[in-house]
Amino acid sequence: MEKLEKIKVGIVGVGAISQVAYLPALSSIEDYSIVAICDEDILRSKGVSLKYNIKYVFDDYEKMLKDSDTDVIIINTPNYLHFPMIMASLEYGKDVIVEMPLCFTQKEFEELKKEVGKKNKIVMPALSGRFRKDAKYIHNIITSGELGPVVYSKAGWLKSLKTREKSWKDSKIEAGGGVIMILGLNILDYYIWALGKEVDTVYALLHKKEEVEDSGIVFLRFKDGTFGVFEVSWTILFDRDFTYFNVYCERGTAIMNPFKIEKLYQNEILDLTPSDIQRVPYYDSYNAMLRHFVDVYRGRTKLLYTIDEANYILKIVNACYESFDKKCEVKVS
Repeated sequence: MEKLEKIKVGIVGVGAISQVAYLPALSSIEDYSIVAICDEDILRSKGVSLKYNIKYVFDDYEKMLKDSDTDVIIINTPNYLHFPMIMASLEYGKDVIVEMPLCFTQKEFEELKKEVGKKNKIVMPALSGRFRKDAKYIHNIITSGELGPVVYSKAGWLKSLKTREKSWKDSKIEAGGGVIMILGLNILDYYIWALGKEVDTVYALLHKKEEVEDSGIVFLRFKDGTFGVFEVSWTILFDRDFTYFNVYCERGTAIMNPFKIEKLYQNEILDLTPSDIQRVPYYDSYNAMLRHFVDVYRGRTKLLYTIDEANYILKIVNACYESFDKKCEVKVS
């Protein structure tokens, strides 16, 4: 059997998400070859290039697009750079993997969608939560109806103040919002996807001392009449970061952290928690996502989700900000 050529990758932005998730995962998958990295901090880039034996180092992403032989560009930059970098990558004929959000506005999204269709390239939003084994199991058991109709659900990400440092995430212009945009996007995606529901309206309460909100709680009303809540914060004095996702159904519960599935059957509580799903390292979901991209790139399968699904989550987030500004429930259009 003829050996396939490696997929040549260029990474823009070599901050935490690249170093904790992407670089270790890409290095463990033989289909990939990391050939170029780009970051405004050239010293950091050079350190990363030595560790992973990366040939090209740039501090200008357009120069990287022009001067490196890459097939795929991974965009891990501040949010405001995502849209122009996607568009530039498409212009140079590259496929793209990009952290959320894709863009800030619906006008930008329509422009992006048109360009993707015109260039016939892959743009994969990094919805890594959908590749978590626990999230996939919850999605399957909830959408199958085995635990009965959903009564109530809640999810959250509470990030310890002890691990928080000032960055571009505190700028409305660079981040597009605060904790709802940064943490909320990721939680919301696998929350909504796992339930298999559509959001009808949102009502948001936010805490804002500076330019962007640092905490928020959002009430979700789904189109089937059920409801849920999600909360996010990065100013809580916890010993550690904490994420949760709980789904309460008429005949059982599904809880992500610690992972547990219980079902009520003939007045007895059955433990349906699978023994093969344990708490896994953070990068494992990225590893699974990047393996999926290989199959898509090789033409073996189609993307599990579309850019429209990523845009739907952005619509929910923007509705949250509108709700807070107007102090009322807002419909997700």
